[in-house]
Amino acid sequence: MAFEFVLPDVEVKQYREWWTEHLKECPVEEVGAIGGRFTFSFTPTGLGTIVVIKCVCGKELDLTNYENW
Repeated sequence: MAFEFVLPDVEVKQYREWWTEHLKECPVEEVGAIGGRFTFSFTPTGLGTIVVIKCVCGKELDLTNYENW
C-alpha cells in the first residue's frame, strides 16, 4: 500500500509566498546538512486532507482548503 499527497498549483504558490517571507524573519539560520527546516503534514479525514507546513522555529502555514469540504 502506498500513499501520495499532492499540492495543487494554488497551494504551491501560497507555500512559496509564505516561505519567501518567513525566511526573512525566521530566527533559525542553520538546520543541518540535509535540511529538514520544514515539515509537511498531510492528515486525511472523511471530509478532505488537512495540510500544514511547519518550520523548526514553530511557525505554521495551514494550506487546508476548507472551502471545498
